[in-house]
Amino acid sequence: MADINLNEQNPEENRFYAGFGRRIIAGIIDGILLILISGFTAYYLGLTEGWRMLLMMIRHEEVRTMDGILVTTALPGQVATFILVTCIIIPWLYYALLESSKNQATLGKMAARAVVTDLHGNRITFARASLRHFSKIISILTFCSGFFAIIYTRHSQGFHDIIAACLVYYRQEKIE
Repeated sequence: MADINLNEQNPEENRFYAGFGRRIIAGIIDGILLILISGFTAYYLGLTEGWRMLLMMIRHEEVRTMDGILVTTALPGQVATFILVTCIIIPWLYYALLESSKNQATLGKMAARAVVTDLHGNRITFARASLRHFSKIISILTFCSGFFAIIYTRHSQGFHDIIAACLVYYRQEKIE
């Protein structure tokens, strides 16, 4: 009789969904990395003026350029560019590129040993990863209930996972 490895025969049987705690840890790691990446990118692209002006706006101070000129627009171009690059473009590319890569995970998910797949266990496309990323806005706008849904749904899916038709699995350590 030949030895049959059940894991190779039906890989679906040994898959576990990544739970809320594992995904929170991955999110914290990704958040820290995104702050670092965005900060360095803003510095090297010369967007620090936008950061400085944004801080002045938050503190309800008069917004002035480095030359001392008073800015009277509601949203100065430097601030808009800073927000666009650091809060929209960099996180989108980080999540979409890494989750659609061969690793199927961001750096935080890799550390937490989680992978993002479609409903059939296949790697997701860049478009689906982008949809999943921007769908997180819905999860946030519903008072984060979209993230808490991970605890209560059958396949540990948040609203953004359901919208993008994705699953997040826990990748077990292989001991050989």
